[in-house]
Amino acid sequence: MCSVTLKRASHSAAVNTVHCKENINTAYSYLGIIKRYFIYLDKDAFVMLYKSLVSSHLEYANSVWNPHRLGLIKDLEKVQMSATKLVISIKNLTYKDRLKMLKFRTLKYRHIRGDMIEVYIG
Repeated sequence: MCSVTLKRASHSAAVNTVHCKENINTAYSYLGIIKRYFIYLDKDAFVMLYKSLVSSHLEYANSVWNPHRLGLIKDLEKVQMSATKLVISIKNLTYKDRLKMLKFRTLKYRHIRGDMIEVYIG
C-alpha cells in the first residue's frame, strides 16, 4: 500500500513539474511576442499586455499545480522579472521598485493570497 502511494505521489510531482515548465515556456513565448512587436512600451500598455497574455499562463489552475519546489517558484518569478524589464522607463530600477511602479505583486505573494482565499471561501 505504501509503495503504491509513493509511486502516485512521485508521478504526481513529476506531472506537476512538467506542467509548470510548459506554462513557463508558454509565458516566455508570449513575452517574446510582446518584445518583438512592441518596441517602446509605456507602463499602461505593458500592464495590459502582460496581464492578458503572460500572467494568465503563470497563474492558470494555480490551485491544482501550485509549485512547492523552490526551483519552480524561482523559475516562475524569473518570467515576471524579465517581463518588467521591457518597460524602458523603469528598466534600470531594481525588481522590487519595478513591481511598485507597475503596481504588481510577486507571484509567490499572489499564490499565497489565492490559497488563503480558497481556504476562507471553502
